[in-house]
Amino acid sequence: MKKIIHYYFCGLAMGAADIVPGISGGTIAFILGVYYKLLLAIQAFNLQFARQLLSGHFRAAFKQIPWLFLLPLGAGIACSIFGLARTIIYLLETYPTAVWLFFFGLIVSSLVIVARTIPFKGLNNILPFLIGFGFAWGLIGLDAISVEPSLPVYFASAFVAVCALLLPGISGASILVLLGQYQHVIKAVATLDWTVLIVFLSGCVCGALTFARVVSAFLTRFPISGTSLMLGLMLGSLRAVWPWQADGYPVLPQTMDATLAPALLCCLLGIVVPIVLHLISKRVQKPE
Repeated sequence: MKKIIHYYFCGLAMGAADIVPGISGGTIAFILGVYYKLLLAIQAFNLQFARQLLSGHFRAAFKQIPWLFLLPLGAGIACSIFGLARTIIYLLETYPTAVWLFFFGLIVSSLVIVARTIPFKGLNNILPFLIGFGFAWGLIGLDAISVEPSLPVYFASAFVAVCALLLPGISGASILVLLGQYQHVIKAVATLDWTVLIVFLSGCVCGALTFARVVSAFLTRFPISGTSLMLGLMLGSLRAVWPWQADGYPVLPQTMDATLAPALLCCLLGIVVPIVLHLISKRVQKPE
């Protein structure tokens, strides 16, 4: 029961991150120690599962799925997205500097936590790290495209966004912003437009089932290079959450007003939260 509750709260944290452009639910999953478990759980929906399902062997098909992990995690993600969408949008509109600095601290702290999990192997670390950093930095700097929303567009956007979500450092919400669909999807969540939501969820499922295998195979074969690539992606993603921008590039604040001190405290809180969550996660998942 303790682990089920833990997975639910992991889902809550991942869902909250997924709403905001700039921070990835995959990053949260990584620091909470459920990232690899999530990849394996998604891969359980394989050809064997499909064959058993189509042949009427429902019990055998569903037995291979880790429901005690996926159900509480999925419930947490759903509750967070549907319960926090309006709140986070309100906070971003009312206290933008404080919210963005909170996420900035969150990513910086997460970066350090992940970096401590891998040994240094020279070019095996440096080259993929630089590639990941350059890709994320450049991707975030792209101008949003204008695409008229439609059901096929929602499906395709979800497919691409969930692939990004499975990579720590790349925000699925940021991908939706670049595709010009973020506001439409958030509105669908807030108003419970089930037609859009079902099509969007279908795209997410198809993208996750496809991309999880790619990521898992890459990380299994190249664990150090793969994790270093993720670190680069996370560092590059800081461009999206830095609150002071000029022509799309991060700059230092031009004025010091009364809101700066509380915002810096939010940044400190963002640094502390992943450390606390990481320690709690390690304690919960410790073999009894």
